Amino acid sequence: MSYRTIWDEETGGVLLTDGDDGAIQGEVRPVFFEELDLFGFDTEWQYDRIQEPLLWAVDRRYYYRGRQVAEAKGGGFFEKPKIEFQEKGLQLEPADVPVMLRKNAYIMSGLVHRAIEFIDRTYNQYRDKVDIATVAFSGGKDSLVVLDLVQRTLPPDQFVVVFSDTTMEISATYEAVERAKARFPELTFLTARSHKPATQTWRELGPPSRIMRWCCTVHKTAPNLLLLRELVGKPTVSALVFDGVRAAESQRRSQYGEISVGGKHATQVNVSPILQWGPLQTLLYILQRDLPLNTGYRYGLGRVGCSVCPFGSSWSEAVLSMACPDDVSALTAILYDCAASSGLAPERAEEYVNQGQWKVRSGGRDIEAGGLRVAEHEQDGTLTFVLRHPSENWLEWAKVLGSISLEDRAQGVIRMEDKHCRYQIHRSSDSLTVQLSGIEADYRVLKSYIRATVYKTAYCTHCRGCAVECPTGALSMGDRVHVNEALCCHCYQCLKLTEKGCWAAKSLGTTNGGGRMGRISTYQTFGMRLSWLKEFMEKRESWWGSSDLGNRQIEAMRAWLREAELIRGSALHITELVGKLSRFGPESPITWSVIWCNLVRNSSLIAWYTTDVPWGGNWSRRELIEHMPAGASERTRENAATALLGTLRATPLGSIGAGEVLSDKERGPRVHKLGWRSPSGHAVLYSLYRYAERMGRHRITLSELLDGAVEGPHAVFGLDVDLLSRLLRGMSSLWPDWISVELTRDLDNIHMDSGKTSSDVLDLPQ
Repeated sequence: MSYRTIWDEETGGVLLTDGDDGAIQGEVRPVFFEELDLFGFDTEWQYDRIQEPLLWAVDRRYYYRGRQVAEAKGGGFFEKPKIEFQEKGLQLEPADVPVMLRKNAYIMSGLVHRAIEFIDRTYNQYRDKVDIATVAFSGGKDSLVVLDLVQRTLPPDQFVVVFSDTTMEISATYEAVERAKARFPELTFLTARSHKPATQTWRELGPPSRIMRWCCTVHKTAPNLLLLRELVGKPTVSALVFDGVRAAESQRRSQYGEISVGGKHATQVNVSPILQWGPLQTLLYILQRDLPLNTGYRYGLGRVGCSVCPFGSSWSEAVLSMACPDDVSALTAILYDCAASSGLAPERAEEYVNQGQWKVRSGGRDIEAGGLRVAEHEQDGTLTFVLRHPSENWLEWAKVLGSISLEDRAQGVIRMEDKHCRYQIHRSSDSLTVQLSGIEADYRVLKSYIRATVYKTAYCTHCRGCAVECPTGALSMGDRVHVNEALCCHCYQCLKLTEKGCWAAKSLGTTNGGGRMGRISTYQTFGMRLSWLKEFMEKRESWWGSSDLGNRQIEAMRAWLREAELIRGSALHITELVGKLSRFGPESPITWSVIWCNLVRNSSLIAWYTTDVPWGGNWSRRELIEHMPAGASERTRENAATALLGTLRATPLGSIGAGEVLSDKERGPRVHKLGWRSPSGHAVLYSLYRYAERMGRHRITLSELLDGAVEGPHAVFGLDVDLLSRLLRGMSSLWPDWISVELTRDLDNIHMDSGKTSSDVLDLPQ
């Protein structure tokens, strides 16, 4: 059951309630004297330095006994928030915690009882199905509550506690771990840690961003599973993991279930006993049980995590830089280096860091180790790859594809499933050329796996992110990659880590306009227009020489057409797609949905817009410009914003939810990114097949579409989980030969026919 929070005048605290009358809007957190001292409240107010909360905060607003008395504004890594006082000269009295706990005891006892029953029931359900049971302990308040609940339920020899040390933790977290060990001396505490510190991986892979979330795999998932494998002595381990995930923490987490089988890793069962608890419930539990609270919360943090995080708020960054500057300095120094690599002047580097421009990085353009290392060419059944400065031996990675028959050091045959191809290798001092012949048209999936081995060869940093995907222990990494051919079962799991098969390749590469905003000047200031598309589809091959468009306009349109996959190459070569879309017509939502899908794949500007501009937002032109990554000049970003707004205004894209341009006399045009509310089945199926082709597999999950996928109907059209679920079920009934789904409590699988393509979708009857 969900509870709301109200102010309690008697105790100066807060109460849980199941009603809405007087409910506080937003999450409530306690405010301690450490936070008040940190931000200079002692210049205006009087208070004692005691353990109890002195007042409460909702977002950045401070409340004392139910009335707002101050508000914090601004703040960042190098900017102290400004405090605006509504009341001065206050003498603060602490909340009466014992009475507050008694008044909340009835509701809390029910929550605790249900959580303990759930833990006991779930453990007994899975104990004989897993190798080990663990509590994931981060040093934060939520995992502390779960740790206490589990140790109250299960004997200490039935589970282990695993602290994931990302080496990005704040000092208070390490202190919290030691205090937890002292509080629970009978429990077994283990630490999972990557073999490389974060300062090294940040430089090798580039700082993590909201798109490049390699840090969780490299510094949490991989070290945890490798530790458990070592502990149980098996090449793969199935684990029951009790975690402190709460639905209220994020939209993504609100989609989780209390039990998730294979949700975070194929061999993991994640159990979330406090999934439906709010932050106040966890605080009340900690106070009630007198558990050792991480002191980061006492300085004003709402959540305790990594010292520098792409999802961190400006508030948390201000708190961290003031309360523990030594904990953030090593990583912010790397961000300064990235700013310099991007060409920013020193005086703008602080803006790059403080305003979070580094958080939207999607390629390696700003990274010293980044750049394009792989060139690919395909012709007449032969794939050729040229690798610059490869970091690994391609033949070693190629072992995961299938059995290799060596003819000599430079050539041989690879047998993959029921197919085979010949390879030749040419080496030079700083490059490697791999040529594979006999690649037939139906090798689509295998080509994606071959491509993944090439990217791994070019970019591998031995982060071990793919090693934990190997179910047999065949893949090992020290200073070099080693594949044990006797153990390898050729399941290709190590090649599916990202769409490129490798986190380093994804994070450092700059293909297809990578660097995100690297090619936005291609359009100059001209957006795509419906009238231009009508003329093009009518004239086709003769359009280039007969159009009335000006030189700058026709060059911009050619860029849009190329990225929409309506022409190919630098010369004007009309693609098959033009003929297929002509069947629907230039004004059809299906035509524009296909164009939009293709632009998301190929246009740096549109990829940035769909990925980094949140759905449901209302953005002015100036806000779009300021939100763009810092790699491009101010003028280039202004031109890009004009081209984007022009495209949305002059085409039917607004009708499919990509963005409706609204007039605003005071602030200029604004774009409302609504999302498509009545999407076409053709459009959704096309986007699903496009995503499957990008990933090289036709079995995907609803969770991955909703959880950071850069393509697919959620990313491209803004479809939420309910609408997308309904559409998937409907399409599986309408087109059973194309798609089938399993959408139940524990399953969210989507199966597509690997013998069909996204282009084939457009042949379906309307």
